[in-house]
Amino acid sequence: MSLVGIIANPASGKDIRRLIAEAGVVDNRDKARVVRRVLRGMAVGDLDEVALMPDSFGIGSQALDDLDLPYRVRHLDMPLTGTQEDSMRASKCLRQEGAACVVVLGGDGTHRVVAKECGAIPLVALSTGTNNVWPQPTEGTLAGMAAALIAQGTVPHKAAVHQTKRLEVFLGEDLVDIALVDIATYAGSFTGSKAVWEPERIGELVLSTVAPGTLGLSAIGAALPNICYEERPGLYLRMGKDGKQVMAAIAPGLVKEFSICESRQLSPGEMVELLHGPCVLALDGEREVLISKGDRVRIVLTWNGPFRVCVEEALKVAAGAGYFIKSASRDMGFVQK
Repeated sequence: MSLVGIIANPASGKDIRRLIAEAGVVDNRDKARVVRRVLRGMAVGDLDEVALMPDSFGIGSQALDDLDLPYRVRHLDMPLTGTQEDSMRASKCLRQEGAACVVVLGGDGTHRVVAKECGAIPLVALSTGTNNVWPQPTEGTLAGMAAALIAQGTVPHKAAVHQTKRLEVFLGEDLVDIALVDIATYAGSFTGSKAVWEPERIGELVLSTVAPGTLGLSAIGAALPNICYEERPGLYLRMGKDGKQVMAAIAPGLVKEFSICESRQLSPGEMVELLHGPCVLALDGEREVLISKGDRVRIVLTWNGPFRVCVEEALKVAAGAGYFIKSASRDMGFVQK
């Protein structure tokens, strides 16, 4: 049975950066419309079932309003907390049910918690957060089409699914958390509003990938010269006085100056032992892990990250195989001229 999951985080795109920067609000009604387009896009396949994460706003229910689909749709049977635990629990449920693909609506933080439980399930990442480095802007209809093609096996994984990197956080000898994009040491002893926006509080920064055109803490690394983008390296940065001054956009409309005293590129398998403490570790732009004085904190860059579907590659492979040609035996609603 081909099962596809949809996780739409109602809290993504609504953090404090709406107040201290120029970030816009990603309305949950807009998310419902995206989910609706995803569901319509999935109709090009031969899916058996789609399972939606429930939420207090009713994104999935609004998306399904008066929608006639050729497959079964249901909500996951799970309790709601109104926190990121919901996305993580939905991811775990879908893995246990054997989902073949999961479409995720959210930012870097949402995709991070989904990745903690999804295992080897390929993710179709849709950006509806504040900082969207790991998820890319993709039209919902195309995302749904790609998810169906991957789930039913029309497009093989080797053609359009790629495993990504992640940053693993070790406290002592124990793996305590992960990040997909960046980890920063942030001065303070509480998580508060979670979002990171004060550059003077950042001590060290570890990036899984350095890519131009990104927004958020990863933009600090991308502002440095002589970075080999073709090799997609990781990067370690240490902030401090009298360092190299760079400017970076760490949130929409929020450009800050940073002083970098040390920088070095990282390859998968390399480890960084952080120097700052006590502090808070910000994972993918959100303060999550409290570090006490004397704690030994190590960050390891690995290829153990989640599998991500390249929507463009999936559609290209399907088109090349003639999948979208209308035939008498399978009318998929395409208009022939």
